[in-house]
This record gives sequence, structure tokens and C-alpha cells, in this order.
Amino acid sequence: MGLLSEGNPLSWTEIKLVLQQIRTYGLDQLVNVFNKYKDRQKDAFLWGDETELTLVRFDHKNKNVRLLLKSHQLLPILSELNKKIDDEAYRITWHPEACNFAIESVPFQPYGFSSSYFNTVEANMRLRRKQVQRILFEQTDCEYILNITAFPRYGQGQYTYPPIEYGLSYSVEKSLCYSDSLMSPYHPRMKSLLININERRQSKVSINIP
Repeated sequence: MGLLSEGNPLSWTEIKLVLQQIRTYGLDQLVNVFNKYKDRQKDAFLWGDETELTLVRFDHKNKNVRLLLKSHQLLPILSELNKKIDDEAYRITWHPEACNFAIESVPFQPYGFSSSYFNTVEANMRLRRKQVQRILFEQTDCEYILNITAFPRYGQGQYTYPPIEYGLSYSVEKSLCYSDSLMSPYHPRMKSLLININERRQSKVSINIP
């Protein structure tokens, strides 16, 4: 999802009034970009990757793990840290994710066309985790950053640190498990998107186990 850093998102009621204008702008932009670059040739092939990392907090005494709502605190620190790194090969670009327990990372420089770049991807991903983990360990020894696709205890009991209230009355999308408190304060588009989806559907999104 693109990050909204300027302006304010429109409500669905406001969007409906300018739908055709938005479609026209989008098509005009597509045609203009195509005409501008249709004759370009022999550009270097560049590529990259994006990882979404999950922050967790271990309670070793009670043998419990919770999602750590801390990405909004880490992002400014990581941004300043990478500005001070002279070698661009060791710099990482960090972005906020929709949830405050997740953080997005991409290499500062894209990878090139040579197959030798394949050998650098894993090391770069490891470097990203080390940057965050070093900051976390400076504050406490029970907070970690992980590469996991899903958190097993999501929505079960007190599954975040700090604890939050969750349920229908705490969620703009009327979710039983996804509270507004999980959203990153750096991602204003997310809350508006969820509200607009429900307004457009005239109901909340229903995802059920088959």
C-alpha cells in the first residue's frame, strides 16, 4: 500500500462525487507516461525486494509472546541511523506498515542485472534485522524482530504489548480482532481505507473459515 505523506484521504461520499474525474486523471496519466517512455531502450535491469518484519516481546517468566506495538518509535531512529552510513550498499530504507507491530524494509540501492547480486540478498536481509535488533537490545533484552508470515496468537487474549482493547466497538471496520490501536500513526490512509470499504459495501468485510 502506498504511503500517504501529504494531504488528507477522501471519504467514500466525497469520492463518489469525483469518480469520473479520478478515472480520467488515471487514464490520462497512464497514456502520458506510456508516450513519454515508449521509445526507451537498453535500460539496465534493476530489481529489489521488500520484507515486512514483525516486532514481538517475550515474557520469559510467564512463557508468553506478544506483538510489540513499537514501529512508530523505531522508524525515526532507523531513518537517522541510515543517513549516517556513507556506504550505500549498507544503507536500508525503512517504511511504516499499516500495523504498528510491523515495519517494512527495502535495500537502499536496487540490485543489478548480474547474477552475482543473488548472493547479496540474504546478507542484506540479515543486515536489516540486525539494525533493528541492535536498537531493541539497547532498551531491553526481551524484544525481537522476526520474519514470520503470521502471528499464531493474533486475536487471542491479550496478544499485544502494551495491551489494547479490541472488539467491535474498538474497530472502524467492526473487526473482532483488529483494533484501531493496532494501526500505525504514520499510515493515515489505512484507517480511511477501512472506513471507505465498509461504506461502499454497506457492510463490513466478511472473512470466514470454510
